[in-house]
Amino acid sequence: MSDLDFGRSFEEGFQIEISDNPGKISGNRLLVNIFEITFMTERKRFFMEDSTETVENFGGNAFSHLGSPRVLSDVQAIAASINIVTNQTVKDMKADEKNNTPATERIDKAEVLSVDTVDGVVTATIRIYPVETERYADLIFNLPIVRA
Repeated sequence: MSDLDFGRSFEEGFQIEISDNPGKISGNRLLVNIFEITFMTERKRFFMEDSTETVENFGGNAFSHLGSPRVLSDVQAIAASINIVTNQTVKDMKADEKNNTPATERIDKAEVLSVDTVDGVVTATIRIYPVETERYADLIFNLPIVRA
């Protein structure tokens, strides 16, 4: 399977950015993209080959956990919410995997390595463990979660 590569920003909330000339990706990099989208949203929409695939009520739904004032005022609560969302994301991704999904695009587990505030944005460092690893460096990434 393949997808378009994208970047992300947090200037006006979590945003996916596609460049003027996006590259096509697959394998572990695709798995990371799918994780990020699933983690941050309740609705999943991917461009697969020549079609669009959408599934309702799917994903980590991070904003529902992190949007409450009670959570935002407490770093430990934010970290706990990120762990809940990470576990839900992995569970939903596993349930959504098709039988013919390559091992490099299937998730085994994910781990929150740290939660930090960088320039007023709470950022989680997450490591994804695919069923088969292509490049270790691609599997650890910083994900902007919420503006502090």
